[in-house]
Amino acid sequence: MGFRVVQKTLERLEWTQIVARLSDHCRTPQAHARLLPESEGGTLVALFEDGMLGVRERLAETSEARALLAEERFPPLGGLVDLEGAFQRAAKGGALTPHQLLDVGAALSALRATSGFLRREAENAPRLAALGEGIESQPELAAAIDECIDSAGEVRDRASPALRDARGDTSRLSGELQRRLARYLQNPDVAGALSDDYYTVRNDRYVLPVRADARNKVRGIVHDASGSGTTLFIEPEGVVELNNQLKQAELTAVREVQRVLLDLSARVAIQEDALRAGLDTLADVDLAFARGHLSIEMDAVEPRVEREGVFDLPQLRHPLIASDQAVPNDLRLGEDFTVMVISGPNGGGKTVAMKAVALAALCVRAGLHVAAAPGARVDLVDAILADIGDDQDIRESLSTFSAHMANVARIVGQAGEHTLVVLDEVGVGTDPGEGAALAQSVLETLAESGARVIATTHYNLLKEMAAVDLRFRNASVEFDPDTLAPTYRLHMGEPGVSSATAVAARMGMPSTVLERANALLEREDRRLDRMLSELATSRAALEREQRETIALRAESEATRNEYRAKLQRLQERRDKLFHEMRDGLDRAFSDAHEQVATVIRELQRGGSAQDAARARTRLQSLAQKAREAEVETGVKPRDEERHDAVDWPRARPGDPVRVPGGRTGTLETLPDRRGRVAVKVGGARLVVSADRVGAVAPAASAPERSAAQGPSSSPSGRAPLGGGQLRCDLRGQRVEEALELLAEALDRASRESRDDVLFIHGYGTGALRKAVRDELQRSPYVADARPGESEQGGDGVTIATLRS
Repeated sequence: MGFRVVQKTLERLEWTQIVARLSDHCRTPQAHARLLPESEGGTLVALFEDGMLGVRERLAETSEARALLAEERFPPLGGLVDLEGAFQRAAKGGALTPHQLLDVGAALSALRATSGFLRREAENAPRLAALGEGIESQPELAAAIDECIDSAGEVRDRASPALRDARGDTSRLSGELQRRLARYLQNPDVAGALSDDYYTVRNDRYVLPVRADARNKVRGIVHDASGSGTTLFIEPEGVVELNNQLKQAELTAVREVQRVLLDLSARVAIQEDALRAGLDTLADVDLAFARGHLSIEMDAVEPRVEREGVFDLPQLRHPLIASDQAVPNDLRLGEDFTVMVISGPNGGGKTVAMKAVALAALCVRAGLHVAAAPGARVDLVDAILADIGDDQDIRESLSTFSAHMANVARIVGQAGEHTLVVLDEVGVGTDPGEGAALAQSVLETLAESGARVIATTHYNLLKEMAAVDLRFRNASVEFDPDTLAPTYRLHMGEPGVSSATAVAARMGMPSTVLERANALLEREDRRLDRMLSELATSRAALEREQRETIALRAESEATRNEYRAKLQRLQERRDKLFHEMRDGLDRAFSDAHEQVATVIRELQRGGSAQDAARARTRLQSLAQKAREAEVETGVKPRDEERHDAVDWPRARPGDPVRVPGGRTGTLETLPDRRGRVAVKVGGARLVVSADRVGAVAPAASAPERSAAQGPSSSPSGRAPLGGGQLRCDLRGQRVEEALELLAEALDRASRESRDDVLFIHGYGTGALRKAVRDELQRSPYVADARPGESEQGGDGVTIATLRS
């Protein structure tokens, strides 16, 4: 069974306005023709799909078109005109005008371009691409039209050899005629008889303007005369034959143009069916993209579509109200109840909400997205039946109530399982008691039929149905008791108050009238209205408090996030400053260790007592600076921070310990009375305070750590400590410079606990080799010095093995 909806229902639901907006986005005459209203020969019912498969296909096409439009990829559909007149003329054997043929050519160009566009977008829009597969662009006909007709609508000379020859003859003969007439103008005998010095054309023949009183001076044929009769337009005898030949050539060209146009028109007639099919496909594509445009414009979504009579519409809006002005509402129908009764004040949005659901059902049938939030579901219905507005007809002797009942009777007779019924103010127009009873009976009958029903009402009897019949569910539009104005928000599961007196007060009704109306209200109805009004007021207050709570929570969350970000920035800044200070201290302690090593080296070379005193002063100064730096910054060097306290009761000479600067040495003596211990580091013996000596865990000893980290790993970014060989290239240096580099290399090797140092001095004269080996023999760091193996460089290198 096809989809059923009458034209009057479409008009009452304002469907025609949605179609008009859809038409605004169409670019082809064929698409516009499908959307014409009934008053202009159209039928809007033809826009709706009958089956589930067709509906889902149209919705998917709309989604594909919307996605392409969002990326600003538009189909080349512009520049088309209605070709119906051209098709009819060609079908009758008539010749199309050059401009009509150009219109056919433009249509063929649009077919070819659109087919290519859809083919290129096949990956992103497979359904639209499938539409384009059926387009036949007729390249031979398009090429023939382009070959014969230029862009100005003139038949080209190359349209046929005969036309080219005829136009060539016309041009040649016209030029010869003009030259002969120019000679006439220059002839003194003729010039004196002319009323002006020019030649012109009369009746498609070249003529001269001759004075009437000098008629006998120019022999020829008179073709015309001036309005005053003083000038005769004469074709001289000498050009009559040339004029005849020119006329014959022009007639030949005209006949050939007509033949070309007839030939092209016949080809159009042959291809008419294919052209119509292609243009129909273009209209399908055009409508799909128009639906995509409208989906973007309405901020709509593709709904889920089934056949179970369920409507689940979160954040539903009326599609004709701008999304930034509409009040969205959540509406449900058909899953656990089939009849929705909407109540509330006049002007509160009851009818708008009801129409929005009906329009959603129509949109789905037409392949349009619905104005709701993602997750919407609109099941397919076979008919939409509506009673909205006043059908009073004096000619049919129908009052408002009679017309209303006639329409409702028709609806009751046609309603079924897959039917959506919308009834506005059902049962009004008669005695309220009878009207309410009749309305209840109608709704119960519709519920029995399996239809999905939405009804608006002010009757308390209908509001009470939800309490006694599970097929019914109340909904209400909200009324602000403070402003006495509707909020247009709809609440499911709650009946509404009509608030007639409040609305009347807002409209300016005198207070005396309102007071009398309240006094006349029946006690039971008044009690129910008061209860519903208090319920609505309480709900509004709770919702207001909820909104304020949500706002406060959001504000608190924003403030907390702001302070969290500030704290994070402060912590990052603190860490940065801390690391900078610690790096500075590391560098300072490293420099101090270098200076200590230099002092020790100088003392080991046999300095005097005065040198020793100066060295002691320098060491004390360095220690003082280190203590001041620690006190000032509160930061200790990295290596010191990692020291574990030595368990002195268990400590024994020979234990590995860590000394300031991170170096590892061997404990030689336990703490003396002044709390000092002796530690051997490399070849040097240091005396330091016991509290500055740290324990070395067996797993963290220098050689083991070096082996674990490898030769290129170091926690501080410096060379790895413990084991391995150090290389020192002395080639090219003078002896004094080489010995300085040698001493620095030995110091470094001792600090890093290297096994040996390879000094490269080369062969040369042997002076540098001898000086190096002599210095190594004297050094306290060196246990043994020997030439290298042949593969290491032989006598050109010396390997110094360090003391352990």
